[in-house]
Amino acid sequence: MKRRHLLALATTAALSTTLIGTPSAFAQSAGYPNRPIKLVVPFPAGISPDVVARLIGDKLSVALGQPVVVDNKPGAGGMIGAVAAGTAPADGYTLFFSVKATHAIAPNVYRDAKYNPPRDFKAVAQILQVPHVLTATPKAPYNNMKELVAYAKANPGKIDFASLGVGSQPHVALEVWSQRLGIKLNHVPYKTNPSPDVMSGLISLSVEASTTAIPLIKAGKVKALGISGAQRIPGLPDVPTMTEFDANLDVNGVIGSSWHGIFAPTGTPNDIIAKLNTEIVKIVKLPEIQARLIDLGLTPTGTSAAALDTVANGDYAFWNKVINDLGIKAE
Repeated sequence: MKRRHLLALATTAALSTTLIGTPSAFAQSAGYPNRPIKLVVPFPAGISPDVVARLIGDKLSVALGQPVVVDNKPGAGGMIGAVAAGTAPADGYTLFFSVKATHAIAPNVYRDAKYNPPRDFKAVAQILQVPHVLTATPKAPYNNMKELVAYAKANPGKIDFASLGVGSQPHVALEVWSQRLGIKLNHVPYKTNPSPDVMSGLISLSVEASTTAIPLIKAGKVKALGISGAQRIPGLPDVPTMTEFDANLDVNGVIGSSWHGIFAPTGTPNDIIAKLNTEIVKIVKLPEIQARLIDLGLTPTGTSAAALDTVANGDYAFWNKVINDLGIKAE
């Protein structure tokens, strides 16, 4: 009898380890969450990822019964926030709101990047896909891609463009586009939102996510020259895509479009990931959230954790090759 009892206990322990990871992981995730959750956003307040993170975070707070607090940690193309989130305890109480640039571009641009996304993060759920708009100051002497290219070729090195830091999506997208167009642009990295300087004319160009670009364009505060992706967006039906100007410039938005997704540090228990994924996908599917995201020019997705892992890791490999081929590196 004693022998059978010990065998039963061993079997139960093995089953727990198989399903959860370790017995301690089960203990760690039981009753989750029972305190506030921090959602690290690696960009300043007011730009696209921050806007969406707060929209999702507010709903997630209600669903989980605990506050979800957005923690903005901008700088270095999102790497400061990535390091902070990736080195946090893997207990489900620190989540990371990431985008394609932070996950796939910046860590390939910086030689001394202190994080490796495929190694350091576990996907939770993709929220959406987002086109970007090439915007220009209203004072610019060009109104579309054809005029921009003509002006840039006639005035080499005289056009500045802003980004959210070396290795950010706006930086690398414009580096790739300018190389393919045969023009020279000057990069000016920002730690804060560069839109005010584009509006005032201090900076000529910026690549802006549709979330924040659409209101500025409709208010006449910036010009829209072109949109990433394969199709025009409902919010800006008269603005052509980059591929309408040049078929090879941004096939299917591979260069200019992005995604938003939520990740957790590697080692976070699988049942916590599953719980978060279930709630986040429910939120993304809500009609009010769908309508709000579409109104901002975004495409809601709400995927499984595995699907986001595949996308994020594939983008990491793709941008590693592009960045090495172009020699875009930063210390």
